[in-house]
Parts: sequence; structure tokens; C-alpha cells
Amino acid sequence: MKLRRERGDVPVGCLVGLVVLALATLIGIKATPVMIHVGELDKEIGNLADRAGRRDYKDKRIIRDVLSKAEEVSLPVTKESIKIERGRTHFKIWVTYQKDIDFVFYTYHWNKEHFHDRPIF
Repeated sequence: MKLRRERGDVPVGCLVGLVVLALATLIGIKATPVMIHVGELDKEIGNLADRAGRRDYKDKRIIRDVLSKAEEVSLPVTKESIKIERGRTHFKIWVTYQKDIDFVFYTYHWNKEHFHDRPIF
């Protein structure tokens, strides 16, 4: 049996592992900031839904605040993508949009929907 232990010989598994590590790093670098921004927007929408029962939080103000936060975190939310329903006992808000994440050879289209349903006291 002949052993191959020559200088500069790299096992194929090591090269495959490095390629997988490079791809995972690229995905992490591109997707993590977008996921953080989506989380910030979701938290703000939840806060606004909690305050919807107050007198000064009308639909126009909630839409304005959602659009302001979306612009702050660079997410493509428009006035038409925000749907609000107010009932006697519940407040519901939907915010839908599509965020494109550009990788080196591929563009991922992330369709996101935020939904919050809160009781009105």
C-alpha cells in the first residue's frame, strides 16, 4: 500500500469544507443585517398595536409611524402594503413587503408579513 504524503497535498474534504465555510460566511454577512432590521420593524409594529387603543393613535398616525420606522431601517414598506382593521374589541395590523437580498450569484426575494392582533381596552 502506497501512502501519499507529499508536500502541498491538501485533502479534498478540507477544500470542500473551506468552500462551505465561505458560503455560510457570505450568507451570514448579507442576511444578518436584514434580519435585524426586520426584527426592529416587527417590534415597532407590536408597540404601535399595543398603543392602538389610545385616543391619539389613529390609523393615519400608526401608518405614518410604521412608514417612518421602515424608512429608518431601509425596508421597502409602502402605504398600500399596510392594512389595519379596528373592531370594537380588537386591533389588527398587517404589513407585507418583499426585501431582496443580493448574494454574489443569486438574489433572494424574501416575502415578509408582520401580523399583530391586540385587544382594545
